[in-house]
Amino acid sequence: MLNSVNGRLTLGRLAPADYEGDPLPLPRRRFLTLAAACAIALTGCGLAQQAPTPAPTLSADELLELASRRLAETQSVHFLLDVQGETFIDTSRAIRLLGAEGDLRRPDRVRTTFQAEIMDRAVTLQLITIGEDSWTTNVLTGDWGPAPLEFAYQPDVLFSTEDGIGPIMNRVQNAQRLEDQEIAGRPAYHLRATVDEETVGPLTYYTITGSPVTVDLWIDQETNDLLRAQLSEPPGAERPNPAVWTLDLSHHGEDITIEPPPAAD
Repeated sequence: MLNSVNGRLTLGRLAPADYEGDPLPLPRRRFLTLAAACAIALTGCGLAQQAPTPAPTLSADELLELASRRLAETQSVHFLLDVQGETFIDTSRAIRLLGAEGDLRRPDRVRTTFQAEIMDRAVTLQLITIGEDSWTTNVLTGDWGPAPLEFAYQPDVLFSTEDGIGPIMNRVQNAQRLEDQEIAGRPAYHLRATVDEETVGPLTYYTITGSPVTVDLWIDQETNDLLRAQLSEPPGAERPNPAVWTLDLSHHGEDITIEPPPAAD
């Protein structure tokens, strides 16, 4: 049989080059057909690879509950406190708190080094509290002695089951999630809320005043540990230099030993 294609005569069937595309070799066609059939079968059986299910987005209230519960379970923590503005830690308002660093161990042990200002002079004070007993160092000599009664602030209130950070996280208002951030190399959720001064008063020995007090919290995304808490006084005519407390927490749950100072043995 003669065929005419593009001005050429062919005998029998058309030449392969006369098709729109060269046909695949038979073995390759069989392989592709078999692969397609397997893919369809696996998909139908639910065995084909699927995109991972995104993790649920937790609300601000859910994150607060997780962090509060985690803090209640934590037996020890290291803290670093930075204080901006005016905060006095004695009843005569002579000792202005600048910052503090120390360790807390449940139920009632704390070891702290304060940076303070007394009569425009920067000083360092050390404090150890065990139960109802407290000792501080003398500003002039550095010797240990019983803490004076006018030295009112006790850092162990941070761990209080009634007025500490944990319970306060359950009493804040208008909690919202902000953009996630990184604290000390750890990815953290950032929350912002408000709280009235009566609620936050025991935590700061009533040195932070005015309502509402803004509360910023940073919570470890992996462990739910509270990494940072910041309390900010509202501005006002009676507060020309509003206080801002920034508390960093680390070494959660590590073994910490706090004993009385040598002079108290």
